[in-house]
Amino acid sequence: MGTFAVILLILAGGEIVIHVILFMLSRFFGKVTKDKISLRSVLKGILERTFIVVTLHHNMTQALTLLGALKIATRIKDNEDKVSNDFFLVGNLVSVMFGIAYYVIIN
Repeated sequence: MGTFAVILLILAGGEIVIHVILFMLSRFFGKVTKDKISLRSVLKGILERTFIVVTLHHNMTQALTLLGALKIATRIKDNEDKVSNDFFLVGNLVSVMFGIAYYVIIN
């Protein structure tokens, strides 16, 4: 099996695990729409973790500050879906940890 196929298998497995973890966290923190995992949120998470892997790969760790600022800015404007701050914080930390783990595993 080629390197690219192994990377895809690692990422696919990781994405399944992270969505199970986030689903359980949403139940724990009592998220209002706890049974709803939308394609939009899945794609945003994948994009976020891809950004983390790429910036770490190119040794641009300062870009993680940009990611944090963007997440805070989008959170301030979000009036339609009130998610508890605890779930937001823990969910983001889990997502960032998976992005870093992907980077470590791939390298």
